[in-house]
Amino acid sequence: MGNHPCSTRKVNVTYRLTTPWEWETWITADNLNSPYSRLAGRPITGGTYTGVTNPFLTDIPRGVTLLVNGTTVTATRFPYQDDIADADAVYMGGHNYEVDDQAAQILIDAGYGDYLEPI
Repeated sequence: MGNHPCSTRKVNVTYRLTTPWEWETWITADNLNSPYSRLAGRPITGGTYTGVTNPFLTDIPRGVTLLVNGTTVTATRFPYQDDIADADAVYMGGHNYEVDDQAAQILIDAGYGDYLEPI
């Protein structure tokens, strides 16, 4: 658990991790999650792109949690408590973290380099 963000060990922080996110579309009139994310914020009157923007669909960004076990990184929007407890490192979705070179390299190797920024 040495790489866990809540760990008290001192590390040389060299990167800022901004966890990934996904768009989730809601139908505001019915308060329902909708699979029509491609329509939110886009003109759809008459089924064309030239109509007015639909006021009943809204996109909401949702954070994606990254669970690190060794060199394996698993992304999930709904992490289980046991998975969090068993992980070597946990980066909860919707947050920024400062990470050292070793943690950054694991994330880069797993394809999450776009979410890292040198500091």
